Amino acid sequence: MPSSAVARAETVILDHELLELVSSLVCILRDGRVTFINQAGIKTLGLTSAADAIGTDFVDYVEADYRFLVEAGWDLLAEEDFLPLKLHRTDSDLFEAEIRVRRVQSPDELFLVEARDISRFVRSAEALREREERLQGVLASVAEGIITVNEQGLIDTANPAVDRMFAYGPGKLIRQHIGVLMAETMRDHHGDMFKSYLGGGTKLMGRAVESMGRRSDGSLFPLEISVSELRHGKSRLFTGILRDISERKENEERIKRLAHHDSLTGLPNRNLLNDRINHALARVRRHGGRMAVLYVDLDKFKPINDTLGHEAGDVVLKEVARRLSTCIRGSDTVSRVGGDEFVVVMEEVARPGEAAMVARKIIDSLTKPVEFNEHACQVGASIGIAIFPDDGATMEEVSKAADVAMYRVKHSGRNAFCFYSDSTPQDEIDYDGTQP
Repeated sequence: MPSSAVARAETVILDHELLELVSSLVCILRDGRVTFINQAGIKTLGLTSAADAIGTDFVDYVEADYRFLVEAGWDLLAEEDFLPLKLHRTDSDLFEAEIRVRRVQSPDELFLVEARDISRFVRSAEALREREERLQGVLASVAEGIITVNEQGLIDTANPAVDRMFAYGPGKLIRQHIGVLMAETMRDHHGDMFKSYLGGGTKLMGRAVESMGRRSDGSLFPLEISVSELRHGKSRLFTGILRDISERKENEERIKRLAHHDSLTGLPNRNLLNDRINHALARVRRHGGRMAVLYVDLDKFKPINDTLGHEAGDVVLKEVARRLSTCIRGSDTVSRVGGDEFVVVMEEVARPGEAAMVARKIIDSLTKPVEFNEHACQVGASIGIAIFPDDGATMEEVSKAADVAMYRVKHSGRNAFCFYSDSTPQDEIDYDGTQP
């Protein structure tokens, strides 16, 4: 055998030995038919030996939907990098594969085909995609707003709840600064806190912070923010959970109001009244002067309830509360302390006659009947007045004195007022506090 032929034979043997070391399928094709296949290829295609493949058309191992790629020509495939397709084993079991075709430099028209079974990677990618889709589904369905923010304070991601909460279109918040979601008065504060945290100062993580959110139209709403940190390589990302707490705040205000206000009339109740009396007493003790307490008990109210029902009584009480509120100064308080009992606290009265003026206004305000279902409901008022410190040194003493004065009016004809210091009720009084 000529030396050149021996050299070529040795080279072919050496090449084949090297191809056996490759862990993926490798075969050599002539005119599209297999002339060589390595052991990894035999295993990949489910063959018993290389003889099962030699002479077969490689296209026979390609799933029908992908054969058009091979039929386009091996020369064309040799110009591409890895191409995804499906191959099937001898038992017709399909698997995901990736092939690369290269022309072999030889006198013959030879092509080297390398194929890798990527089924495991495809399954992993599909599982990852499914997890991402589920995650996106969860993020899209939750009521809380979820955003990620980089170290520059720029928004990287925002779920649909954030767009709804702040009235932005989908994707409009991406790459905007987190400050656009905050009330202008709060932006500097939050910015300083964020910088302090990055510098190792303020602790932000793991606690909820209340603030004021700002919608795209400029309207504000109470907002709760919870922040957590996520390391991303050498950089840091921050995840924010945003909650619109408007309803919670409204409920808190409602509960607070119910604890301090009468549910029917909206006036301060006894709890709030006592608090305001104590504050008023403290101011008078500190700065001197007088304050007045007026006990107002409605006349002829019970017959309205008995004849027309509680609905009529409620209408009358609400209208009386409204009229009483128009008779006092802004610094004074009118409250409902019982069924048809009201108390007025007047702070800083210069002389008793000021309390008499208010009592007279109350009586006059009730002269006009309250209309209910074409019935004219007429009520009056018996009013007892006590002055601090003249009629008592404590809240209890002053309140009791006003109550005693009110009962004097009740027992003396009603629809009038009486000072505790007076022995008889009055229906007319000078503004100096003396009887005409």
